[in-house]
Amino acid sequence: MGGGMGGGGGQAMGGGGGMGGGMGGGRWEAGMGGMGGGMGGGMFTVPAGRVQKVALNTVCLEHGKPDPNPKMKYAIVPLEQVTKDPAVALLCQALGNGQVAQNTAQAAAWNLMDGLSWEELARKNRVESRYTGNIRFFSPLELRAAMAVVAEARRIASEEMPASESESESGDHSTS
Repeated sequence: MGGGMGGGGGQAMGGGGGMGGGMGGGRWEAGMGGMGGGMGGGMFTVPAGRVQKVALNTVCLEHGKPDPNPKMKYAIVPLEQVTKDPAVALLCQALGNGQVAQNTAQAAAWNLMDGLSWEELARKNRVESRYTGNIRFFSPLELRAAMAVVAEARRIASEEMPASESESESGDHSTS
């Protein structure tokens, strides 16, 4: 489940939701549980040598790398090549299933993966202009939602992993 994309300069993005969600509420116990991205459960084929455009929600998993753009080449890689943190995998799955808004997931991802504090994220500007003023990257509501998502992802991850495994992997990008 889940997936990561290596972008230009090695930037990793997560999301997409893997093989589709289904209608069971799933691990987040909130609503429909995704729908898997369409009639085929999120699955489709692209003939060899053909190009297919696919719209999907992703998050940047490596804060500070250049912003992705359509001219960059991307390689889809398993999320496990980017991180072993099960909370990040749960976050990407929830994003792909439509259970978490993209901007909320982005704040949660930078907190989990890059150790950005909630205060740092609250100060982060999307646009800085002396003419129109600064526009914050995240609203207070998005940050509160991201805090709840991180807490829930960590709770679920800790319940699903035996204590010995979670202790050995908890040093992998774990920050409050």
